Amino acid sequence: MTLKDYLTKLKIGLPKTMVHLDKQVYEAGSVINGTIEITGGLLKNKIKRYDIDLIGIDSQAFVEETLNSHSVFCSLECSPNQTGKIPFLLDIPDEVQYNEDTFKYSLLINIDLGNANNITQSVPITINTIS
Repeated sequence: MTLKDYLTKLKIGLPKTMVHLDKQVYEAGSVINGTIEITGGLLKNKIKRYDIDLIGIDSQAFVEETLNSHSVFCSLECSPNQTGKIPFLLDIPDEVQYNEDTFKYSLLINIDLGNANNITQSVPITINTIS
């Protein structure tokens, strides 16, 4: 086993991600405008695919639902110590439930680097219904 294979297996030196959103609070029916910032790790990687899911979680009923999803197949280089940005837009459905105490929302970001390596990040967001 090479050093690269060993580090990859242990998930050491994988790229790091940071998600930037245009707002703190969103309205039902609006659009999330964001950017995934990826900083390369110790080794050169190639991003094969990325997924962005808008998830609604009803903590009272223990139900999780995907409200919208966006997947992109790609072949993006991720070089050590370099930073790249992937902009994205995701629609929020008009009919979202709103109960601040029981219903929570988040963006689930998954980046597939191939070789069974994924980077997953969950970003909580606030959605208000239009009154």
